[in-house]
Amino acid sequence: MRRTAGIFLVLLFFATTCTFAQSVRPQIRASFSIEQRTGYKILTVSNLWPGANATRTYVLYPRGSQPPKDIKADLFIQVPVQRVVLYSTTYIPALEGIGELEAIVGVDNASYVYSPALRERIQAGKVIETSKNWMPDIERLIALKPDVIFNYGLGNEWDTFPKMQEVGLPVVLLGDWNEQDPIARAQWAVFIAAFFNKEEKALERVNALAKAYTTLKSLAAGSATRPKVLVNGPFRGVWTVSGGQSFMARIIQDAGGDYLWADSKDTGGLNLSIEAVFERAMRADIWLNPVYGANRIADIRALDPRFAALPVLQKGQIWTNELRMSPGGGNDYFESAVMNPNLVLADLIAIFHPELLPGHKFMYYKKLNE
Repeated sequence: MRRTAGIFLVLLFFATTCTFAQSVRPQIRASFSIEQRTGYKILTVSNLWPGANATRTYVLYPRGSQPPKDIKADLFIQVPVQRVVLYSTTYIPALEGIGELEAIVGVDNASYVYSPALRERIQAGKVIETSKNWMPDIERLIALKPDVIFNYGLGNEWDTFPKMQEVGLPVVLLGDWNEQDPIARAQWAVFIAAFFNKEEKALERVNALAKAYTTLKSLAAGSATRPKVLVNGPFRGVWTVSGGQSFMARIIQDAGGDYLWADSKDTGGLNLSIEAVFERAMRADIWLNPVYGANRIADIRALDPRFAALPVLQKGQIWTNELRMSPGGGNDYFESAVMNPNLVLADLIAIFHPELLPGHKFMYYKKLNE
């Protein structure tokens, strides 16, 4: 369950017939729209993956009624939905936030789930794993009779949704992973909430976290220093770093950091040689997420003997986002961080500028020791 890339931001708008309170309408920057019509809603999604030109349209109409006529759409869905399958753990917090966790009847890979409440339901047999050998188990999905399957597209051969659509399963595609703006990613919770007729509740939460994010960003902007930040680590001779216009680059900048690849115009990852990264890494003050599963700085040093010469390693400024892990290996950073960018920002500010947030309790990040 999951993914990063580039985007054209569009405005989420509501027709004048929309009943949501004006006070809970933040400026939405995510690439979807919700239009309220008389008796139904039209959801339009664009920019689903890098280079995607097609849009998807979903019509939501009241449960027990007939779908509207003379409207073209990729899917007509009765709402509120009651049985949901998720193909990304990033959707879990959106359902938890509106009190609809019990609507989940299936997940892609159960081992990736961090949510204690959802893991309890999985262990009790109330939520079923729906992938087999990394591919969707179509027979199991059909047997679950879902009202909707929330999934995503990559635009390549690794996409799982085409096989589902071939047999008529109700697949709804989200493009949250393709957003580079941290608030825009979080705003996809509103899209999910629309399937439960709980947009207002989701909007209130998004509005609050956006305000908290802006406050923290302003705090970091006042710092006199900006530490240089290195990300990720090598795998099989390739070191993939985030592009300078990516989600990670944006949040590092907002936290008052100087990202070492900020000059890049890429929104996705840059696949570089270890030697190419090492040249810039020598200037790093802080190193984030060097390798999965590292518990000590010694684990990082063991990756490559050249790392011993890095000043950032000598200073011990190595941090990983694996503070919250489930017994099965589910990392909460890859589950709830998307819907809580303000908490990620607070962690990074506390790493880059600890004097700004004294006594900060970390949510996702932990410092590695020798």
